[in-house]
Amino acid sequence: MGGRRNHYKDVGFARGRMTGRSVAKTIAELREMGEHVVEAAKAELKKGVDVVLADAKSRCPVRTGRLRDSIKAVSNKDGTVYWLSANASVESPKSPTGRFYYGAAVEFSPKINKPFMYPALEAHRQEIWDNVANAIQKAAARSG
Repeated sequence: MGGRRNHYKDVGFARGRMTGRSVAKTIAELREMGEHVVEAAKAELKKGVDVVLADAKSRCPVRTGRLRDSIKAVSNKDGTVYWLSANASVESPKSPTGRFYYGAAVEFSPKINKPFMYPALEAHRQEIWDNVANAIQKAAARSG
């Protein structure tokens, strides 16, 4: 688990950003090879995100189904970075927002102990990196 943030105080629960280097630098290098290389990498990344989402939904504990149904991915405008989230909530008069977002509690609470997002991401992380790298190599080979 990365970071030093108190995840229990997050308004929503979002994890899953996969970056190794500066996204801008990587995209600039890929664009030098050709726009079709960038598109191939983004398409493969999207496929990987879909696999992680499906796995997270299958791992998610279900009582009402709201948490599982709230699992989603949002990308930046050019589709190079994705944020995965599980933002189901219930009314809570004790919360400053009037809602308690319980995805983080299910993922991180020692009492509940039912992580679903991190295990799904970790199970597919290397596979996604490998598939993106292969897509880049194939696209670059076609342009060369």
